[in-house]
Amino acid sequence: MTSRALASGRPAALKASLGISAGYLVFTVLVAAGFQSLFLAEPRLFQAIRWMGLAYLMYLAYRLFFAGGMWTSEEEQQAPTETNDLKFGFLTSLLNPKGMLFYFSLLPQFYVPEVMPFWVYALIFGMVASLLCLIVYYGVGSLVSGPARLWLANSNNGKRVSMLASLCVFAVGISMVVADMA
Repeated sequence: MTSRALASGRPAALKASLGISAGYLVFTVLVAAGFQSLFLAEPRLFQAIRWMGLAYLMYLAYRLFFAGGMWTSEEEQQAPTETNDLKFGFLTSLLNPKGMLFYFSLLPQFYVPEVMPFWVYALIFGMVASLLCLIVYYGVGSLVSGPARLWLANSNNGKRVSMLASLCVFAVGISMVVADMA
């Protein structure tokens, strides 16, 4: 989302944030339908999804490293960005191991059976979490789409930040691999 805001401004930040929240709503519906039971019964499935998310994270790190200061590829800049921004946000959230972990592992732990049925609880809390993500992500995107975007217009600054961001994303990915092997 931040990369979209830096590349195309505040409207792109909103679209990417909407895509992220929509992806989290998919997790909400899956939890309400009881899919976390499937992951408890078949942990290898959850691991496979986590590894897909890690592969996507490494792909993003690779793209950032070779972006050369541009936060989107040339074909993305030529194509209508609305669809790309929404799709990018949606895929980012669906393949995000942290988001998946929150929705499938952490969220159900706060369920109180005496208050309401689980599916109602999951829908309410999942939608609230998704809405909060939308607000926070759009807020951050709005902040970086202003002065930071002007500063990054200098190709040297953009290259440095792109490479630094890539190394950070790569480091997060490596730490996930190391933690998974421990």
